[in-house]
Amino acid sequence: MIIIINDGAKLSLKMNAILELFELINPNQSYFYAFRKANTMFEEKWEKNQLYLSNSLSSNLAHVLLMLVKNPRTLHDGLLRRLNRRSNSNVLFTDGFLSILGQCLGEYFDKSTRQKSLIDFLKKIDLPKVFLIDEFVSIRLISLKALRNLGALIYVSQDVAKDRYNYAENVITRSLMYKLEQDAIKLANLVVASSERDCIKYLEMGAKKAVFYPNIYPMEFEAYDKDAQPSISIVLRGHWGKRVGESLQEILAAISLIDRQIRVYLVGIKPAQIPENVILEHFGVIPDKTDYFRLLSKSWIGINIGVHRGGTNQRRYDYALAGLFVLSDALGARGEMLPREGTYIDSYDLAAKLNQLLKLGKEEIEKMGAENRKTVLFLAKEQRNELLKAISCIVSGIN
Repeated sequence: MIIIINDGAKLSLKMNAILELFELINPNQSYFYAFRKANTMFEEKWEKNQLYLSNSLSSNLAHVLLMLVKNPRTLHDGLLRRLNRRSNSNVLFTDGFLSILGQCLGEYFDKSTRQKSLIDFLKKIDLPKVFLIDEFVSIRLISLKALRNLGALIYVSQDVAKDRYNYAENVITRSLMYKLEQDAIKLANLVVASSERDCIKYLEMGAKKAVFYPNIYPMEFEAYDKDAQPSISIVLRGHWGKRVGESLQEILAAISLIDRQIRVYLVGIKPAQIPENVILEHFGVIPDKTDYFRLLSKSWIGINIGVHRGGTNQRRYDYALAGLFVLSDALGARGEMLPREGTYIDSYDLAAKLNQLLKLGKEEIEKMGAENRKTVLFLAKEQRNELLKAISCIVSGIN
């Protein structure tokens, strides 16, 4: 029996990809989902094969007290959101040290749920069990020690927690997140990392076994033909914080220095001003991942910025999977090597690199993009097989 523990009602793309591997091992596998949702935090709700977890009393008390550990602006914005019943769009971005500290402490103290009925329920089921923990935000929902006594534990990571955006900015918050994740991975039979870099980090932190499975999915989609004129894709989500706006200005400043008309596909934030040589196609969000990849596939080049140090930069792989040459800033270039990727340090360097690329022409850039796609598809399939072997060993060990 596979039990998925998740803070939220939506599983990560990586978790869904891992569940496909369990289907390959046993198509008749039974699944149970334990979710904590914002609108069911105060009432435990059972359904056919899932449980909506409710917060423990201590968790609710901690949640109220930690509201005080916020800078005034964050506290003000939070109260307005509650009064207007709006969701928090700034998932990655929290302003001010106290707010970041409160967020870290919240991972420790205001995530615990009432779990006795769940543990009693699981004890009565006479089946081998594998528990899947969906990222570090789900670590504290249920006692991992209690789960480890009932079966095997697989921790699915998107990022090393201490490297996550803003946590790494201060030694206190960085240390808190390091300790949070280290305690969890020492209990896990397997840690699924997002990059070889993260895999090495987890082994150093005390993981028994770690396999990296990069954020490369879905692998099958029908690509569009490349545009006839030069085109660039840029993905910059608004919830990544104020740096996103600064990066967009830098990118557009670089494009404005090029003496050619360029089509720009921009997903995320919208610029206040558009250079005269830019034909802009803006999309706030593209919900369907296949549609998103098809749009990217029309471009010649993908421009990629890094937001934090954890995991692998998913936009970078998205561009490569769509067959684009990739231009990354220094932080965005982290992770596994791409055969056709350039880096830049400022708008002038980016303009120079774009000029050099465009001189090569569409056909040559398209060939380089195809090399990137071939490389990431090989990497994804290779690591998928490695992960399948590791999961098979765990399943055979508990049966």
